[in-house]
Amino acid sequence: MWKNISLQVKVFIFTLTIGMLTLNVSMLIFYYSIRESMQGQMENHAKDIAHLASARLDARRAYADDNPADKLQVIASEIVRKTDAAFVVYMNMGGVRYSHPNTELIGKHFTGDDEGPALAGHTYTSRAVGISGPSIRGFVPIYDLRQRQVGAVAVGFFEPNIKVIMSKVFGIFYIVIPFGFVSMVIFSWLLAFSIKRSMFGMEPREIATLLEERESMLQSVREGIIAIDVNNRVTVINQTAQKLFSPETVIIGRNITDVLPNSRLPLVMETRQAEYDQPMIMNNTTVLTNRVPMIVAGEVVGAISTFRDLTEVNRLAQELTGVKKVVNALRAKTHEFMNQMHIVSGLIQLGDYDEAQKFITNLTNRDQALISFIIDNIKNPAVVGLLVGKASEAKEMHIGFHVDGNSRLRYLPDHFEENFFTVVLGNLVDNALQAVKDMPPGRKQVEVAIYQDQRWINIWVKDYGQGIDEHIKDRIFDPGFTTKQTGMGYGLNNLYKRIKLSQGTISVETGSGGTTFTIWIPNLLNSQ
Repeated sequence: MWKNISLQVKVFIFTLTIGMLTLNVSMLIFYYSIRESMQGQMENHAKDIAHLASARLDARRAYADDNPADKLQVIASEIVRKTDAAFVVYMNMGGVRYSHPNTELIGKHFTGDDEGPALAGHTYTSRAVGISGPSIRGFVPIYDLRQRQVGAVAVGFFEPNIKVIMSKVFGIFYIVIPFGFVSMVIFSWLLAFSIKRSMFGMEPREIATLLEERESMLQSVREGIIAIDVNNRVTVINQTAQKLFSPETVIIGRNITDVLPNSRLPLVMETRQAEYDQPMIMNNTTVLTNRVPMIVAGEVVGAISTFRDLTEVNRLAQELTGVKKVVNALRAKTHEFMNQMHIVSGLIQLGDYDEAQKFITNLTNRDQALISFIIDNIKNPAVVGLLVGKASEAKEMHIGFHVDGNSRLRYLPDHFEENFFTVVLGNLVDNALQAVKDMPPGRKQVEVAIYQDQRWINIWVKDYGQGIDEHIKDRIFDPGFTTKQTGMGYGLNNLYKRIKLSQGTISVETGSGGTTFTIWIPNLLNSQ
């Protein structure tokens, strides 16, 4: 039955119960504290009055009389009247009273059996039951003028007086308890309602189910997921993201700047601006990431990043741009080859076999020289395909395409793999071809060079076009900026991101005689 009760009712019952228990315990502690404090004050008060009573000269002299009771009774009555004490009893060394509010008890032995230490010279307080009932008493020895103990004085307050005072204090509780109960009912219900609302009206079992579903979804997706809170602490990481770190690395609870200094998640929280499809290097692995701030009720509560290995993305879809450049280049090569075959076929049909053989020989020698050079010196098949295809495309456009004779490329580093390379080189060659396609024959030239040494890869693309206007030179790498009527403005921006991501540099030299793009890519990536 208890399991079927809603969280709101449970919180209300628990809060109200705890509140009432706390209130009652507090009031009991308060009651007994006040009682003990008052009794302590009365004990001190009784002892102080007893000191004054024992120090009076008239009382000390009275002990020297043959009948001290008359004088001591007067002194004791005066002290009772001035101090509101219940009684002041002077006694001799035998414990016989010389004074008492009830004169019939004068001359009789002091009751309570607690006077012994006082007659032995000690000062103290006690609680005992006397003739008039329970009382708090202060005892002080009394000495004559020659400092000989001649008796003791006892000053007392009846405990019923304390109970009367405490009953007045307790009367306040009859007001406080109902008011406290009503207040607790109201605030307990408001607290239960607030907790329920902050949990979006869900019960704990529903939240537990959602958490299990969330965990299953996080671990099932192939994208890596990392989330942080407002303090930049990692709160969520799935198995895919964890694989980018060593197995023993603890990520949850650490500051994101310690785990991934270049995550940009704190900046996303600050700006509240999402970032989509951004390349990033995570532990020497190139990934494509999305960064989104988490906003609840208008407040930023964290940020989340999803990412995927860019090499895999390249093979699947996003980086198809580089593959398309190779395919388009090879398509141009195929188109050129078909045209050449048509020429050969026509010459054969005309019976001009010598001319056909001469055409084939010239064609083979020319193309074979370029292809052999590229294959011998460029060791990446995708780059070879791109260069061969671009050479054919340039030939169709009647543009001279030259690859520098000193070009060499032995391998590509992981951070600048063939998809990156073909995107960068393909974009630069395409732009160069477009820059010279309408130029006079003498300037329809594009030159390409690829150099590699132990430290760097150097890519160099030159055209002999009209150059780039100075007022737009600084904007050519901006996303969306283009001077082409059909362009989208993301080609140069795309290659610029990949170069910077690989810690490379790109420079542009331009003028009326043409434009040269020079790129430097390190063979070894600096540690992040």
